[in-house]
Amino acid sequence: MNDVVEVYNTQFVQQSDGDVETSEPETVIKGASVQLPVSIGDEGEFVREIQSDLVSAGFSLPQYGIDGIFGPETRRAVMRFQKRYGLMVDGLVGSQTLNKLKEVLNTNKPINEFPLPDGILQEGDEGEGVRQVQRALKHLNYDPTYIDGIYGPLTEDAVRRFQSMYSALANDGIYGPNTREFIEMELVDDLS
Repeated sequence: MNDVVEVYNTQFVQQSDGDVETSEPETVIKGASVQLPVSIGDEGEFVREIQSDLVSAGFSLPQYGIDGIFGPETRRAVMRFQKRYGLMVDGLVGSQTLNKLKEVLNTNKPINEFPLPDGILQEGDEGEGVRQVQRALKHLNYDPTYIDGIYGPLTEDAVRRFQSMYSALANDGIYGPNTREFIEMELVDDLS
């Protein structure tokens, strides 16, 4: 991503009076030409890189993932990112959004205030991963009552209540990859 921003920044054409042209120029990245802003319908490695950076910044793409196609899901993630960081919310990836994405990825502070564990957790499990799920659920108003690191009946009930809000999730009270994606999505929306 740093290469992209640097190439973009060096592509402004200086006019004789010292002004910079206001239109966004074509940018060349690893032999490919990219016209900014990037928007719906664009495809390729640059879009894949943008998607990867969005996911790294905490803006999930649960339906299609990092597929290199700038579709509605990517546009929504870009809009959530723009809203969260006070940019003009247009769903387009231009110089301001690229620069802010670079800045966010280069910060030392954790981007996600509520990190979530990978894997599957269910009743009987214990540990920091369970505590992370409990904290996230409490923040989203699905209070498991205790944040004690023990996946008991109250935590299972909180997970079930969360799952019941989404038809795409099995309402089984088990925390797994699909439930994790939806919790992350809600956390991103809630924190923005």
